[in-house]
Amino acid sequence: MTEDCPVLVLCSHLPFRRYHFINTPMTWPQAQQYCRQNYADLATFESMEEVQQLQPTILYSWAWIGLFDDISSWKGVMGKEPNSWRWSATGDHSQSGYQVWSFGEPNYGYRFETCGVIDTNGEWQDQGCELLYGFVCFTGKIH
Repeated sequence: MTEDCPVLVLCSHLPFRRYHFINTPMTWPQAQQYCRQNYADLATFESMEEVQQLQPTILYSWAWIGLFDDISSWKGVMGKEPNSWRWSATGDHSQSGYQVWSFGEPNYGYRFETCGVIDTNGEWQDQGCELLYGFVCFTGKIH
């Protein structure tokens, strides 16, 4: 444990952000609430560099991140368009245009997949918000 990274939380540091992987399974709404109460919000990524800094801490598990499908902005068929996805912290698209969806994602598959996870390859997938995963929070600057 370091002074600024509690036990059971794995941290990754970037110039304006600090990521915290919490390996406690929760639903996406529960994870969002936890992050907002204890940090800033669920993780937001604007570059591959940010994901690469985090990857060693989530090497063996999928984790909730701050992506959600904004139903009010659906385009195409039922939110299958990547541009209907927003970041929890800002309610906006990626400021840099950075997106790294796994092949065929988002697919709005089983059980209305409207929440985002980062997989072990650092790519994004849509999942049902009621599923239980660890999650990544961040502290620092919100773009």
